[in-house]
Amino acid sequence: MSSDIGAVNNENGKSAPDSGAAVASSNFWLEALRRLFKNKTAVFALVVFAIVCISCALHPYLTKYEYMVIDPANTKQGPSLEHLLGTDHLGRDLFTRILYGGTLTLRISFVSTVLAAAAGCILGLVSGYFGKRTDFILSHLLDMVASVPVFLLVILAEAALGWGKGNFMYAMGIAAMPQFARLIRASVMSIVGSEYIEAARALGVGHGEILARHVLHNVAPSLIIRFTSAFSEALLLCTIMGYLGIAVNPPTPEWGALAYFGRSFIRSYPHMIIIPCSVITISVISLGLFGDGLRDALDPRE
Repeated sequence: MSSDIGAVNNENGKSAPDSGAAVASSNFWLEALRRLFKNKTAVFALVVFAIVCISCALHPYLTKYEYMVIDPANTKQGPSLEHLLGTDHLGRDLFTRILYGGTLTLRISFVSTVLAAAAGCILGLVSGYFGKRTDFILSHLLDMVASVPVFLLVILAEAALGWGKGNFMYAMGIAAMPQFARLIRASVMSIVGSEYIEAARALGVGHGEILARHVLHNVAPSLIIRFTSAFSEALLLCTIMGYLGIAVNPPTPEWGALAYFGRSFIRSYPHMIIIPCSVITISVISLGLFGDGLRDALDPRE
């Protein structure tokens, strides 16, 4: 984004927003949105992922079954009009369990990504803007966090906060935080010496106002692009944790847990593992394709 996003001296000698910069910023986002909608693959991927999310959110209205009700007379049934995706080994409707499990998987993935983005953005802004000793301390702190295996953090979080309740999302957020912080730090350091930043400092503008009005605005595209990638990674990691039995306690469904229980019937009743794995794959790939299109739209030079 152009470096004219800054402040000019008004009659009182204080900084004021530059109207030309505001127009340039607006044009940037409009042009990025226009490029995004021209990318048919990214738009299609966004629609697919949105359908998955909306379907999971509206699960009480899309199915007449309860996710935990056992029906011994209809175990291991294939897809039919009565059970759209079939039933599991206990006769529970798979469509219902996929939808309900999706609300948990998507919520855990989204919350962990938001936590990582928020904490990483704050640390990256502070580290890149102030530099020197602050940057030295925070950089080493981030290196320490990044060196801890995510599986160890997950196990510690579950043991401390309650096993099988989805508390590992906090550990996922901590594990993903250094990637956000390093990205934001690099972006901030590339613009912190710009003329409009120096001008704002010379006019007596506070550090907080400079970070909020000028620096954060310029690193927003990088932050958004990284968020979509991290969301996709968190979604895949969440299902892996569910497959390993770390996510939530039965009978509460979760996409990874559904794949785990379906693996025992892969030969005789393959739909029990193919369906949850297909939903996971579609969600991760669609989110990844949308992230690629968003990156091309926000930074067409790459």
